[in-house]
Amino acid sequence: MGKFKLIGFVFYFFYFTGNAQIVELDLRVSSNNVTDLEKQNNGLFWVATDEGLNVFFDDEKHIFYSNIKDSLSILNSKINKLEITFKNNLIALSQDGLSIFDSNNFNFIQVKLDSRPISIVEDPNENNYWVATENSGYYVIDSDFKIVDHHVFDPLNPLSISTSKLDDINENSIIISDLNIYIATNNGLNIFNKKLKTFKRYFKGKKSKLTSNIITGIE
Repeated sequence: MGKFKLIGFVFYFFYFTGNAQIVELDLRVSSNNVTDLEKQNNGLFWVATDEGLNVFFDDEKHIFYSNIKDSLSILNSKINKLEITFKNNLIALSQDGLSIFDSNNFNFIQVKLDSRPISIVEDPNENNYWVATENSGYYVIDSDFKIVDHHVFDPLNPLSISTSKLDDINENSIIISDLNIYIATNNGLNIFNKKLKTFKRYFKGKKSKLTSNIITGIE
């Protein structure tokens, strides 16, 4: 255990339980560099670091590391971000893709992507996930965490998304409705028609009310 350092985390307890109390948690984690924190409804408390993914439950602890020979391990030991889905699934975002925790088997489902995932947004109507990546567009992943679609910019296809570079994307950059998906990018506004599975692009110009092609968010 000598490689692990004792770190005292001070959190607002209502972050986890909704109660306005403050507690200090002394947790032995795998690195001083903590990148994200999440707690699942089943009580599992996750701490993402640059040297492993830590999980705590009561007095029990486990640390997950990447193993290139094990397809059921996390993709990378350096975790950039954590997400909890509506169905209480834990997803770890790292350089090479997604690692989804399988609580039944205490291992992970790996989803490898062509570039670093930036954000995940769920479409409850279609029961799938839209994953924005640094420079390989949007991936659409179904409820079984299989890639079912991949949207990238195609200069020969005017019905494709306007850019594949989505490193500035955030949770305010996409709105999902029953019929369409609205995506703000650094190269215009995109509206995806779910039925036709095509994009319509909007840029600054006489035919648009946009004052810039750099769209920082939509409401």
